Amino acid sequence: MRKLTTNHRFALASAILMVVMLMSAGCSKSPLQSVESSQPKVLQRISSPDGGPQLASVNLYTEKVISAERGGVITLLDVVLKIPAGAVPNDTLFSIFIPDDEMFYNEFGTDGLIFDKPVTVTMSYRGADLGDVDESTIRIGYHNQVTDEWVDMVCEVDHVSKTVTAELYHFSAYALVSD
Repeated sequence: MRKLTTNHRFALASAILMVVMLMSAGCSKSPLQSVESSQPKVLQRISSPDGGPQLASVNLYTEKVISAERGGVITLLDVVLKIPAGAVPNDTLFSIFIPDDEMFYNEFGTDGLIFDKPVTVTMSYRGADLGDVDESTIRIGYHNQVTDEWVDMVCEVDHVSKTVTAELYHFSAYALVSD
């Protein structure tokens, strides 16, 4: 039997470690799943009195073609996108999708769209479960798919009207997050 060299042992140990890591990691991770404690958490909605989702009967998707020349507004529930004239080079289909009615999490489309002028998003956190939340830490974050982390946006928070506003330069998944 041939003796393993140090390089062969290292390669074998590395391969075994990779297999173990891949088996425990799973295929993909939703940004709605729990993340490490150092990461911000997506705000939750208050449940209805019967314990079910608050918005179960509401259509949680809308789309609208916005004129490149005039801009426009698209709204769904507690989310407002204001697209200025010249933000996109052509008339473009914009959409808002809320995949989980128990969370303040939104997917804006067309996914991956980058703007020539920033799009303003305003999200309301009225109806949020603030039991474990320090209201001063609420902000908008986008989900970076490469790092699987929430990235904070520069925001303006109005604690009286319970809204958070930010300028977006691209579309992806956005949420109201807190520490």
